[in-house]
Amino acid sequence: MKYQNQHVFRSKVAPNTGRLLLSDPHLNEDFFERAAVLLVAHDPTESFGLVLNHKSALLLSDIFEHMELDLPIFNGGPVAQEQLFYLHRFANVTGATKVTEYLYFGGDWKEVLLQTHLLPKPQTHLRLFAGYAGWGAGQLNEELAERSWICTADFNDKMLLKEEPASLWKNCMLQQGPDLALYAHFPVNVSDN
Repeated sequence: MKYQNQHVFRSKVAPNTGRLLLSDPHLNEDFFERAAVLLVAHDPTESFGLVLNHKSALLLSDIFEHMELDLPIFNGGPVAQEQLFYLHRFANVTGATKVTEYLYFGGDWKEVLLQTHLLPKPQTHLRLFAGYAGWGAGQLNEELAERSWICTADFNDKMLLKEEPASLWKNCMLQQGPDLALYAHFPVNVSDN
């Protein structure tokens, strides 16, 4: 870790709703290895985020047999994995919470499904998650100070649901400038190098 202490793997901005967390390339916890986590809510008492790039083997049609949408379900995080959460790009959904300029959380499920059914590529407008990533008061700031994550506002929220999930962490890391872009090329397993 000597190299990491000499380098600049640290946040340029404080955590806030609509910001993105990118995990340290050496973090190897199941839910957070090479994770890109969108902070859906953040305040002094807690933080709530969704891991955008860890696709599970489940499809929406596996859970709801009557659904014709074969949308993948992502592992949103280790908390409340039996619950389904969703991000979408539909500004006019009743009860939806605006997270970024182009992304919304929750809202009327039937309205989201109706709008999704009309699209040729529904997976670029709706992402489903089993569970979420949660932090208690001060916990996320501690993890940022330990450099387990960087928090950034430098990402294209219009593209988050359109990017290939397997390359999302790397592509977001490359957008962080030359110092942090170096981390995008670190091997997952150092012994592979």
